[in-house]
Parts: sequence; C-alpha cells; structure tokens
Amino acid sequence: MKTILIPLDYAPGTKNALRYISSAHQDISFSRIILLKSTYTSVFQPIISTAEYLCLDGDTLEAGRKESVEYLDKITEELTNSVQKEVIIDHAVSELPLARALIQLIKQESPDLLVLGNSLTKEGYINNNLIELVTISKIPVLVIPSNANYRKIIDLLLPLDFEELNRLEAFQHPLLSSYKKELILHTFSIKKQQRDLTEDRDKLSVLLPDFTFSIDYTENDDILDGILDFAEEKDVDLIISLPGKYSFFKKLTHRSITHAIAHNATHPVLILKQT
Repeated sequence: MKTILIPLDYAPGTKNALRYISSAHQDISFSRIILLKSTYTSVFQPIISTAEYLCLDGDTLEAGRKESVEYLDKITEELTNSVQKEVIIDHAVSELPLARALIQLIKQESPDLLVLGNSLTKEGYINNNLIELVTISKIPVLVIPSNANYRKIIDLLLPLDFEELNRLEAFQHPLLSSYKKELILHTFSIKKQQRDLTEDRDKLSVLLPDFTFSIDYTENDDILDGILDFAEEKDVDLIISLPGKYSFFKKLTHRSITHAIAHNATHPVLILKQT
C-alpha cells in the first residue's frame, strides 16, 4: 500500500484516526499520507434555531481558511514526528465541499485507502456525513471509532453469504497483505437448516488458501446484532465488508448499513469496493 488519504475536521473521531494510523505504521507499509481539509463554508449560516440566515463577509471566510491551513500545518508536523522518516506527509486545501473535494482528490492522486474517524460523541462534519463519504468513495474505506486503539491486525471478522462465494475475490487489500500468514479469519453467516458445513469449509479452503479461518453462524433474526455481538465476543481487530450487492449486508436496507457503521462503537471497519 502506497498512499493513505485522511480528510480532516476537528472532531475526536478524526483525531483518533490520526493516532491510529500513526501507530499502525509499525506494521502496515505505506509511503505517503495525504491530509485533506475543506475550507468550504456555505454563504448562508443558520442563526441559532431560527429560520433566518446570515451571509458571512469576506473577512470571516478568510479567517476560516487561515484557521484550516494552520490546523493542517499542526497535524502535518505531529504526523511527521510520529511516523517513519521515509513517509511523505502531503496536505491539500480545497474550497469545495468535502464530498466533492474527496472525489476530485481520489481521481487525481489514486490513493489506496480512505481513512475516516467515527466519533462516539456524534460530533463533527465527517461523523455527521460518514455514510455519504463512504458511499461516494471509489476506494476502500477504513472507519475508525474514536475509542479504538491500534493493535496488530490478527483477528478478522468477514460477514458473507455462502451462496455468493464466487465474489470472494473482492477480499483483497494491501492493508491485509502484511499480515496474511498470521491472520485468523472468522467467516460469519446466517445459519441455515440442514446446511452442509463440510461443503462450506471445502469451498473456503480453495478460495482462501493462505488464511487460517473458522466458520461461524448466527441464528439471530437481527443480522446486524448477530454481527456486532460476535465481534464483541471474539474481540476482533477488524470487521470487513465486501463491496456492493455481494456484501453480507445485501439483504439489509441502506439504513441498516448506516446503523452498522455508525453504531459499531468498538471495532474498526474496512469497507472494500468493487474494482
């Protein structure tokens, strides 16, 4: 993996995401971090809870831009002092709304991974727009809760549908390649009556020859609760979501996926994308 893209706001989730990546560099090989700060401010800002709006003047907008640049410089210095000297820290300032700035930068720089912080306090622009940012990203997204401390990625939880194992080739990302020989993969699905578990294991042995894996099932009618309960029970290091309609979440509504990410308060989630 070469390049990680991290958009910034001032929320605890984003600050913890930066700490997580700083610690992860000991085990994950990356050569560049791009920090993105959007200085976009709507020309209309609400006054308290009324329906009135205030048009910000040029001085106020410029002050906001200056604050953003100073914050970027501060974070850049902190990261430079905490990662390996070979890692390049670049930053980008955009006057576009963050979602549009992300799309543009991903197209221009082709990063390998987008990192987003998820704040338990539910504050911050990124936290409040987390699902939109995850959805528009064309590259894999790592969502890091604000209370998650980095630890070496060993135990993975991969929810999947055994009827669509032919799409398991999507389970590839440079984030995992550094650990492949050590990984313990918990594959997790809905338990079906009279299912041939031997057949499931044989199929996975062919598709995942380099992984040590277990097959686990849930009889919980609430699939989401089953996933998160299992993640807590096994204390996994990372939950992985396969892309698109082939995701384990395919039978859930988009709202449920939102719930899965936003309410997973303990474990980082890697959301893979179709290539």
